[in-house]
Amino acid sequence: MHIWSVFAHRTIRAAVLIAFVVFIVQISRSDALIYYVAPSMDLWVKSLAVGMYVLAMHQLYLAVRDVLSKKKAAAFACTCSSHSHHHWKPAIIMMYMALIVPLVLAFSYPNAVLGSQMAAKKGLNLTPSSILVNNVDAIQNQAPNDALQLATGQAFPFNAYTKPYAKQAAGMINQPLILINDDFYIESLTSMDLYQDQFIGKKVQIAGYVYRLDTMSKNQFALGRFSMRCCVADSVPLAILVETDSPEQWKNDMYAVALGTIEKRNIDGKDVLTIIAKTIDTQKEPSSPYVYQNAYFGS
Repeated sequence: MHIWSVFAHRTIRAAVLIAFVVFIVQISRSDALIYYVAPSMDLWVKSLAVGMYVLAMHQLYLAVRDVLSKKKAAAFACTCSSHSHHHWKPAIIMMYMALIVPLVLAFSYPNAVLGSQMAAKKGLNLTPSSILVNNVDAIQNQAPNDALQLATGQAFPFNAYTKPYAKQAAGMINQPLILINDDFYIESLTSMDLYQDQFIGKKVQIAGYVYRLDTMSKNQFALGRFSMRCCVADSVPLAILVETDSPEQWKNDMYAVALGTIEKRNIDGKDVLTIIAKTIDTQKEPSSPYVYQNAYFGS
C-alpha cells in the first residue's frame, strides 16, 4: 500500500473527528446542545469531544510522521486482507460517507425544536400510561386493599410498578386546579391517563406546543412536549387532547397554555383525556423545549 494512500485515509479520519468536535463545541457555545441530548448527557458529550480531539491529533501525527520519515514499513507494502482498511474499497468509502453525510446535514440545517411534522411521523402519545402496563383495566380493577383510598371516595388501585403514579394521582386530585409543570410533566400526564375516570371534571392547566393528527376533529388539537430520555433519537411527543371553539387561531408548533376541565374522547379506538378549554393563551417558549423524567419520582 502506497504511503500517500495511508496518509489520505488518516487525514480523512482526522478531518471527520475534528468536524464532530467543532460541531459539538459550536452547539455547546450557542446553548443548542439541549436540542440534541438530555441535560444529564451534557458532560458525556463534551467528554466525547475531548476524546475525539485526541484521536484526531493522533491520526494527524501518524500521517505527518510517515510522510516526513518516508519510511515504507511492511504495513504500507502489504496487500493482505489484514490491511484492507487502507484500501479504497466501496465498503470503506461507504463507511466514510456514513459519517460525512450526517455532518454535512448537521452544519447545513439550523438548530430547532422537534415540531409537529416530526410528531406526526412518530405518532402522538395521548395515552402515556400504555408504556407502563399492558392492560390498564386489569390494574384499575384490582382488589380494594391494593388502593390508595381518599376521603372523597376516590380510589387509585396499583401494583408494585404503578404505585408511584397512584400516589402522584392522589396528590393531584385534591388540588382545585391541577397545574402540569415541567418538573413532573411526564409523571403527571401518565398518572392522569392511568386513572382517567377519577379525573373527569377536574380543572387542569397545561402548556405545550400545538400538534395535530388527521384523525382529530376540526375543533381539536393536541398540546404537549417531546419527552426525551437520553437524546433526540429516543424522543416521544407526549400530549393531551384539547377541544376549543376557535381552533383555527392556534397553528401547529405555537406554544400555548390551556385551562379547562377534563373529559374523555375516543381517538383511534382509544379513550383519551381531553381538556375542554375555557381559555387558551400564547406563552413564551421555555428555555428547555423538551421534558424529562424526574429523577426523584417515586423515591
